[in-house]
Amino acid sequence: MKEKAPLSRIIVAAMLAVVAIALFTLLAFWTLSIARDRQDEAFSTRLGEVAAQGGERAVLSLAGYDVDNIFHGDEGLILFEEGSRHWLYSADEMQNISAYESASPSVVEVYASSSISSASGCGVVVSSDGYIVTNTHVVGSGDGLVVRLIDGSVHDATLVGSDPITDIAVVKVDSDGLVPLPLSSAEGLVVGQKVIAIGSPYGYSWSQSVGTVSALERTVTSSSGITLSGLIQTDASINPGNSGGPLLNARGEMVGLVSAIYSTSGGAQGLGFAIPVDTVVDVASSLIRTGRVSRGTLDLTSVELNPSIVDYAGLSVDEGILVSQVLPGGQAEKAGIRGGSVRTQYGSSTIFLGGDVIVALDDVPITGYEDYYAFMAASSAGQEVDVTVVRNGSRTTVRDVRLVEQTAENMRWLIR
Repeated sequence: MKEKAPLSRIIVAAMLAVVAIALFTLLAFWTLSIARDRQDEAFSTRLGEVAAQGGERAVLSLAGYDVDNIFHGDEGLILFEEGSRHWLYSADEMQNISAYESASPSVVEVYASSSISSASGCGVVVSSDGYIVTNTHVVGSGDGLVVRLIDGSVHDATLVGSDPITDIAVVKVDSDGLVPLPLSSAEGLVVGQKVIAIGSPYGYSWSQSVGTVSALERTVTSSSGITLSGLIQTDASINPGNSGGPLLNARGEMVGLVSAIYSTSGGAQGLGFAIPVDTVVDVASSLIRTGRVSRGTLDLTSVELNPSIVDYAGLSVDEGILVSQVLPGGQAEKAGIRGGSVRTQYGSSTIFLGGDVIVALDDVPITGYEDYYAFMAASSAGQEVDVTVVRNGSRTTVRDVRLVEQTAENMRWLIR
């Protein structure tokens, strides 16, 4: 047993050493914890002093953020990754500023004569090689067109083509450094969404107004009698001189081409309308390729059904398009579509009741002019369609009706 005593003492000593090391380690961690708490308390006190003196800006700057790109908004603090702006701008203001600065170089003024004393309207650069979209009513006959860029330079412009049906025209200039405006489909727009208009109202060049999408798929008859459909309605301030300018989303992308004002005095207290950019692209592409847009239509006069007409005429259907008259010797008459015979005053127009009611084209339901415009927009002159009508209370189909070329004149035959 005496031989084992040294081993026991060694084991005891080792255990005491381990306990001592553990106690030392715990003491060290406790000391460090106290030190950290004191540091945190000191840092918190100092941070409070910094915040009291410099506010959020100073605290964020201390954290290493680029405070010139952070802005107050209703939703809190917003970080803008590009550019450098003043701390006092709100997030909403920054959207407006950024949209204007990115889009305005792509907006031009269009003059319908060699005199640049007063712009007829605006246009939007859509390609770097000089193509500009605007309104047909802005360019007029296309003679003596002049375009002024935001840098003040003035350039002669050539009319590539115009489409009175949609009020879209394309002109071309020879100039280096043109900046095309980014486009965004209007299909995703919702009522209440922010939109921004840039134009030259009453000659006040490159002015910006901000509003919202008030409604979609609106139909408006212009002062020239042309009916424009599928329009974006906005409460952004639009006046004479805004025509042909862009309607933008909050990112500065074009969603529409400003086209019409509906007002008792022609000013901004009325309603503003824009052509969806998807329509603009389709029409402009055709104008650039061929100089024209070809669509079909039926050679007849008609009126959209409404409760008054349905009740007065005693019709068995309450949706569709009533055929008032067919063009004598025309394609619709040859195919067998029938007009009315009972002359009736309808507002400022005279219509004839008793004719066919068009309810479908190639089995596509036609409930009114919106459906009719949409169908004809995808058609072409010379195309043959099956026209389903209600005649004397019975449904029948007139086969192979040949469409004629759609013009501004025959589109006025669609009485509203």
